[in-house]
Amino acid sequence: MIKRTVLWIQPGFQKRMILFWMLQAVIVTSLTYFITIGWTVFRTNPTLAGYINVFVRPALLISAVLGFIISCIAGLIYSHRIAGPVYHMKNTIDDVLEGKSPGIIVLRRHDELKDLAASLNKLLQHFQQTQKTNI
Repeated sequence: MIKRTVLWIQPGFQKRMILFWMLQAVIVTSLTYFITIGWTVFRTNPTLAGYINVFVRPALLISAVLGFIISCIAGLIYSHRIAGPVYHMKNTIDDVLEGKSPGIIVLRRHDELKDLAASLNKLLQHFQQTQKTNI
């Protein structure tokens, strides 16, 4: 089993993915915040609505910060599961283009794109067999 400890394999791709996750977290949190505050103010009496600033708003802001942090961590971990295989496949293809004989692509248990790696391995085996018969 291959174990990679470096989480930043393809920083550009991973940063874009994390930014996408963070944007989703901000949008969902903002919608939750405004709907909750708006609904509470609209549906309660003015005295009770004044307590929103004391009780509801801080709880929503804390959950927003926690959601943002969790989204960043999840984005980094999930992007690592995609970026690692892409990086490995790209290096394998580059090796073939340079005339080297690469081994098979082996991915970690939780990596994504295993179907693509399996197809690429079949292609490489076919390519190597074709080269042997042409020699």
